[in-house]
Amino acid sequence: QAAICSGSGTVRLPAMPAAASVALQANGSAWLKQVELALDALPEVQQPADAVCLEAVPETIAHLRLSRGVPECVRSAAKSGHFCTVVQEPGAATAWVPQSVLPQHRKLSEADGVEDMDKGRGWCALRVGCLGSGKAGLKGPAQPGTANVLCTLLTEAALHVRIVSAFGSELLLIPEDVIAEAATILADRGHALFPSPRVCEPVPWQADQVPPSDPILARQLAGAWSLVQREEPLGTVAEEYTEGTGPIRLQSPGGVFVELRIPGPESSGHEQHQEGSFAGRCCVVASEGQALCTHLRGIDYQPPRAKASRTQVIFGASSLEVVSHPVGEQRELWARVGDDETLGGVVALELEAEVPAPKTPRCGLWVFIGDRFARLIGPPHGSGLISGTCCKSFAQLQKLRGYAETRYEVMEHYEAVSGIVEKPGLLKAKRVASHPERFNKVFYNASDRASGSVERGKGSLVYTTASGRKETWRILEWTYDPFSAGQGKADAGGDEASSSATRARSQSSVGASGDEGPPPCLVSPSAEGAEGA
Repeated sequence: QAAICSGSGTVRLPAMPAAASVALQANGSAWLKQVELALDALPEVQQPADAVCLEAVPETIAHLRLSRGVPECVRSAAKSGHFCTVVQEPGAATAWVPQSVLPQHRKLSEADGVEDMDKGRGWCALRVGCLGSGKAGLKGPAQPGTANVLCTLLTEAALHVRIVSAFGSELLLIPEDVIAEAATILADRGHALFPSPRVCEPVPWQADQVPPSDPILARQLAGAWSLVQREEPLGTVAEEYTEGTGPIRLQSPGGVFVELRIPGPESSGHEQHQEGSFAGRCCVVASEGQALCTHLRGIDYQPPRAKASRTQVIFGASSLEVVSHPVGEQRELWARVGDDETLGGVVALELEAEVPAPKTPRCGLWVFIGDRFARLIGPPHGSGLISGTCCKSFAQLQKLRGYAETRYEVMEHYEAVSGIVEKPGLLKAKRVASHPERFNKVFYNASDRASGSVERGKGSLVYTTASGRKETWRILEWTYDPFSAGQGKADAGGDEASSSATRARSQSSVGASGDEGPPPCLVSPSAEGAEGA
C-alpha cells in the first residue's frame, strides 16, 4: 500500500502486488477506483506514547511526475536496491528515486515523459522506526500512524512534508534545505535521527576550515575558565558550584577549546554516568555590538544537535556571561582561573593517529593553559552511536537506542582527563571520566619511563602511554614545553579557582549592566530584560 500526505492529513492507498506497482499507468480505471476508496476517512490517529527513531536514507531523493508510465531509470533503481517509491495520485503517478539514478534532465523529459516536480530540489527520506534501534539500524517500524503525527508537528512549523507508507512501513520526506530545522524540532520532542551528518547542518569541523575569528575577542576568550552558575531557563538556577568544583574550560587564542564536565570523586553513582565533556573550535565575531560565538564541536559525550551551538558573550574583568543565541534559553557564568593579565604558556594539540589503530577511528584535542591541561579523545563527529545520532540528550539516546550499547561506547572509545602541570615534565590527573579512582594520580612523568614518554618532532609530537599505545599529535599552538623536565615553567598566575568564582559572583550584577571590562559596547541580554521590567 502507499499513502500521500498534505497539510490536512494522510490518504492511504490499498495494498497491491509489487509487479503492479512497477507497471503503473496514470489513466488506468482500476487505479481511479483505488483512489476513490482511499479518500474514505481514516480513524483518528492516537498520539504515540513514546518517542521514535528516524533513519535517514543516504541518497538525495528526487520527486518525479510520470506521464508515460514508469521510465527505465525508475525500474533500474527498484531492481538495483535503491530507494524507490511509485505512488498513484488522482490524475497522475509520481515517483521518488535517488537523484543519482536520473539521466540528464532534457533527455529524461523528452524520452520518458518525466517531469522533475521540484526543479532539482532534493529531499531527505526518513524511515520511522521503534525504540531499541541500535547499531544495526532500525529495529522495526513504529506504530502505524506515527508518521502522520510527526507530519502534523512539522507542518505546524510551516515546513513542507510528505508521507509515503508501504507494506507496514512509514517514511517522512522533507526538503533537504530545511532538514536541519526539521531535525531540531523532532529532536526537541524527544525523537532520535541518524545518521547525524545526513540531518545536521553542514559545519566546518576541521581546523583549516573554521571561519576566522575577531582576534581581539578571541584573545579575551582564551584562558582557563571554571563554571560558577548555569540558569535554564533564565532566572532558574540549574547548576551552581563553589571552590572551583564545576566544569572547566580551556581555550587557546586560536579558538581550540576543551570543556570538561566530569563528575568529581565525591559524586554519586548516578552522577558518575553524567559525563558531558566536549571539545572543538570556537569562532567569535562582533555583530551589531555583540560578541557572538559559534561552537563547532568535533568530539562530544553528548549526541549532536542539528544546528551548531551559538551564544552571546559578555566580558567582565575576570568573568564571562554566556547566553544562548538567538533565543536566551540558557545563561552561564564563568570565572577566570589564574592570572587575568597573562595566559601563561599555551599548547594546543590535535590527534592525528594512534598505534595500534583502534577499531573505531578517533580524533582528539589536548590543550594546556599555564599549569592546567585538558584532553578529550573520542569518535569524530558523525560516527558511532553517540556522535552519529541527533538527539536531545545522552539519557534520551540511551532510551531510544539502547543503554548497554551507548554505555559500552562511552567506556571503550572515549577518554577525558583534566589535570595540572605540577612542574614541567610532571602532569597529574585531577579528574578522569568514568574513572574516579584515578583522582590525583600521576598522568605523565618525564623522569619515569614507566609512565610513558614524549618525543617532539617538527610540527608534531608522539606520546607513548604507559600501556604502550602511541599517539601522534599535530601541534596547533606551542609557546612552552610542558612535557620536558628542566624547562622554564610558564607564567600561569597564582589565583585559585575559588577566589575567581567569588569575584565572578560579586561582578555578575555589575557585568550585566555592560559597564565593566572591554568591550564596553557589549550589553547583556539579561540586563536588557531587567531594564525592560
